[in-house]
Parts: sequence; C-alpha cells; structure tokens
Amino acid sequence: MHKIIRHIEELSLRDLSQRRESLSNILSSEGIIFSRESENRITNFTFSSKGNNSSGFLFSAHYDNYRDSLGANDNMSSVCILIDLCHALTGENIHADFVFTDGEEDGHSGAKFYAGTHNLKEYSCIINLDLCGYGDVIVIHGKHKRFTSRILMKKHNAETVKYLPESDDVIYRKSHVPTLSISVVPKWDVQYLRALASFGEGILGRPPEFYMILSDMEVTQTFHNGSKDSPEFVDELAMKRVYDYLIEAMTTNETQSKFSFMNLFRRG
Repeated sequence: MHKIIRHIEELSLRDLSQRRESLSNILSSEGIIFSRESENRITNFTFSSKGNNSSGFLFSAHYDNYRDSLGANDNMSSVCILIDLCHALTGENIHADFVFTDGEEDGHSGAKFYAGTHNLKEYSCIINLDLCGYGDVIVIHGKHKRFTSRILMKKHNAETVKYLPESDDVIYRKSHVPTLSISVVPKWDVQYLRALASFGEGILGRPPEFYMILSDMEVTQTFHNGSKDSPEFVDELAMKRVYDYLIEAMTTNETQSKFSFMNLFRRG
C-alpha cells in the first residue's frame, strides 16, 4: 500500500506557482480528473470521487502557503489526506466533492470564490481540513451526527472544541450549511484550545493574553513559517489517524453507529 505522506516533499514548495503546478501534476498522476477554476490571481482545484451513492458532503483544504513558507503541515498534510480519501470513497462507490482552495492565507479569497460560484446549500455538510500532520489528538470545531458521534470520536482519539484558529470554514459557515473544521494537535494543546475558547468570538478584538496562549501551543511551530514548518516534522501517523477517522465516518451506516444501554438490554 502506498504511503499517505508520499507527496509531502514535492508539494512543500515556497513558490506558490510551482506549488500549484506540482499539485496539478500530482492529481493527474493519481488519475484524478479535476478542474482548475481561476479568477484574477486565484486558482482552485475541484474534483469528485466516483460513486452512485451521493454523500452530500464537500471536503476542502487550502493548498496555498504563508509568505513563502514551506507550508508542509499548513496545509499540504491535509491535501495529501484528501487525495487518498477521494480514492477510498471511489472504491466504496461513494460520491463526494472536493476543493483545494487558493488564497486561504490571503483573506480566504479562494473559499470566497468557490462559495460565489457553487451552491453550497446543495451539501448536507462541509468538512474543512487544516493542520493535520502533527500531533495525536483530532480536534473538531462544529458538530455533525455522522462525524461527532461519541463512539467514533472515542475510537479515533478525537474531541470537539469550541475554538480553532481561523481557516476557510469561516466562509463556508456563512452559507448556514453545517461545517466542520478538523485539525490534529498534540494532546497538551487541547487544553490551550479550551482556554482560547473562553475569550469568546473575538468580535471586539482579542486581548494580549489570547495571543500569548496561542503562541505557547506546540502546534504553532508547524505553521506560518514556524520552526517545524517543513516536511521532516510532518507525522504520517497523524495524517493516517485523520484519514481512518474520515473513512469510518463516511462508510459507517449512521443507524449502526448509534448505541444505547436499552439496545444492549434488548439483545440480552
């Protein structure tokens, strides 16, 4: 079986135009039929898994990088996961849509472009991946019965949180379609995320303490040109954890995932 991390080095390029062309070449080599949707300096990549069973889900990850950083964890780790997820869903005869957005680091311009040219209300849920290659706990902002059942999250070491750093999910949420933002962080960072959530939505700005806590998180070293913003720090086990979680969420019948003590007693 091929490694889920196999494309991380060839995608972790400082020059955005080179990164874009590398992504295009990789999608072609993977046999994924895609479209390049462009407006001004923005180019999104869109494609779908092949299947007769429509899931009603959109999976999204940004591929642009922050100020010429390598952007290995932010966000090529997520891009690699979704490439393999597309193959897996095709194998399960499940249709889902995918978009790799440009401009996330520039006001979410790629997500805005996608939302303006596609009807997001056609989806029952939008799942946005960002920072999925460093850590051992899957953290999920948002709720959906298929993805946030207690059984599924316990099995895959996942937790829901009320705050994650801003990503393209902020654009998708404006459509009022259920939206999940998914990342992976070291277990100690979960407590920092809970502390950050206590500051609220930040509509009136953030106090200095908020940024102090954010800078203390270990995962911050892996994005925005941090000291661990390079391929050698991307952990394939972290990526595989997210991939396995998504596959099980997408292929498990929702009625089968429900569990109650009453049903247990009935079996007896």
